[in-house]
Amino acid sequence: MEKNLSTIKSIMPSLTKTERKIAEYILKEPYTVSRMLITELAKATGCAKSAVIRCCNSLGFSGFTELKLFLAEEQAKNRELNFTPYIYPQDNEGDILNKIFSANTKTLHDTAEKIDRTVLKKAIDTISSAERIYIYGVGTSSSVVNDFCYRLMLSGKNAVCFCDIASMKISTMNIKEGDVAICISHSGNTQATVDVLRLSKERGAKTVSITGNQSSLIYKESDLSLLIFSDEINYPIEAISARIAYFSVIDAISIAVSARDMNGAYLREKTAHELISGIRYKEKK
Repeated sequence: MEKNLSTIKSIMPSLTKTERKIAEYILKEPYTVSRMLITELAKATGCAKSAVIRCCNSLGFSGFTELKLFLAEEQAKNRELNFTPYIYPQDNEGDILNKIFSANTKTLHDTAEKIDRTVLKKAIDTISSAERIYIYGVGTSSSVVNDFCYRLMLSGKNAVCFCDIASMKISTMNIKEGDVAICISHSGNTQATVDVLRLSKERGAKTVSITGNQSSLIYKESDLSLLIFSDEINYPIEAISARIAYFSVIDAISIAVSARDMNGAYLREKTAHELISGIRYKEKK
């Protein structure tokens, strides 16, 4: 799997305390590190050169030189995409707009380039053949969960979704072999989502996860795991740019499912349009 700054962040929980200190510095100052000597990074982090090398190895690099090349490539790519992620208090509204759009563009680019296409196809096959589809997520994932459920229903699938913790767990009482449970969590470690994933597996359902953290529990424990690539490290709010990638991935899955029955998809779209067009609201007097 190709690496980016987000994948480095996701590996951090598995690092030692010293390695984590070095990795945090790399994530905070990636482009400064790309121009450093190993002795300079060791001094900046207060660690030994050998610790820097061990950290590079733990992050999946053969050594400090490969890490620097990776950071330089990321810098070049970000410059090409006009990616300027840092938000400062003095930024005006236009600056923030430009930076958010640049971050979204890079997230879409990275996810489309690096998502595992083989796993994506298997996930679409699994969803297409499922008797019933259960979709789970809480908090910021709720909007993605609800939209995914709506689109799968439009695709003719028997889909239900749950974003309330109690309902999530109770719903697993009805899951059986032949069903699929889709768990969505950016951190991948939300306890309620992890719980329903495990309960679903116990009852024989296939499990699919969509997450931004490859070190997370739902990524590791799902039958099929799709990874969103986003550089959230420079923003004060979680999953700002990631959301657009989640919606794009679920759109791709939903349309791929519909494409397997184009005539049926056309008829359902026509029927849905007629149903929605038939809704009338009384004017308030």
